[in-house]
Amino acid sequence: MKSNQHNKPAIIYQSLYLSNLLLVPGVSFLMIVYYFYQAKPHSNYNRIHLIRSIQLSALAGLILAIAPIFYVFYSNEFGSSVMVTIFYFVTLHACFVLIGMLNLARAMSNKLPLF
Repeated sequence: MKSNQHNKPAIIYQSLYLSNLLLVPGVSFLMIVYYFYQAKPHSNYNRIHLIRSIQLSALAGLILAIAPIFYVFYSNEFGSSVMVTIFYFVTLHACFVLIGMLNLARAMSNKLPLF
């Protein structure tokens, strides 16, 4: 299979999104933001993947980190709120990882991201 230089930046952006969810959350997000401000994508295709990975990373950060904290602190029953928060976190984290895997596969096949 012939290597295509056109989609390599898109693959990097989507890989950084997955790395943000799975390996090193803060560092990967800062790298994505660095690419946004420093790197000039040569095509609109790569720019769309870059913007989508930033949007999904920010959304995942808000939904997975900020929302459960408010739920735990403002709930009357601490035990049940922790249980619900863990279930919420695991379920939505898995959804964000699957979205990232789907978008990475689409970047590898020269298609635009779905989410």
